[in-house]
This record gives sequence, structure tokens and C-alpha cells, in this order.
Amino acid sequence: MSFSNLVGRRVLVVEDDYDQAQAMALAIERQGGDIVGPYPDLEGAFMALQRAELDAAILDVRLAAEDVFPLAGLLRDRAIPFFFVTGFDRDVLPRRFRKEQIIRKPVAPFEVLIGVALSLAQRSSRH
Repeated sequence: MSFSNLVGRRVLVVEDDYDQAQAMALAIERQGGDIVGPYPDLEGAFMALQRAELDAAILDVRLAAEDVFPLAGLLRDRAIPFFFVTGFDRDVLPRRFRKEQIIRKPVAPFEVLIGVALSLAQRSSRH
């Protein structure tokens, strides 16, 4: 299956599990996407957001001892589509994020591609 809408798109990956982050990044790169990151913490992700124009983002809900929600809020404010990857149930999300797309861990590369493609398509339909 081809994910042509990923070609040339810049996707931020925020994930503290090295193997998961690399698998997600590789899946996107194989479809022609450009990876920003991966970043294992909020500090790096916030710096990347300041420097790079992004088309979409993949956010692990819990990064070591910190939650990703401040970054998710900023992405939403900037109309950058994102989705969460997590092993937690939806009810750990703050109410304002409970309607966002979630992919449950462990994440298969194909699920990541579908998630990014859907996020990009939803963004296109809003503009």
C-alpha cells in the first residue's frame, strides 16, 4: 500500500522508547516522509517546534516522568495535526484531548502510517 500523502511531509516524533521511536521514524521515511526527531522529552520537542515547520506529529502520552499534553496543546493552537501513542486508556487524557486519535502500544509501523496519513487528510479537509 502506498501512502503518497506522506512524501515530503515533516513529521515530529516524540517517543521515549528508543526502539518504538526508531520503528515509527523508519516506517515514515520509507514512505518518503521527513522525520523531525525523534525526541525522547518535551525540551527537545519544544525546541524542534520552534525551528521546524511541521505537517503532523506523533506523541507518546507519557515521556519518562512528564506528560506530553503541554506540547499537544501548542500543536493544536498551531493547527498541526497529531495523534497519541500510548499503552494507557483514553481516560488518562485530559478532557480536551479525549477525542484525539489514539494508537495503542505496542505500535505496528503500518498503524503509524495510517495514523499520519489520516491526520494529514483531516488537516487538508479543514483547509
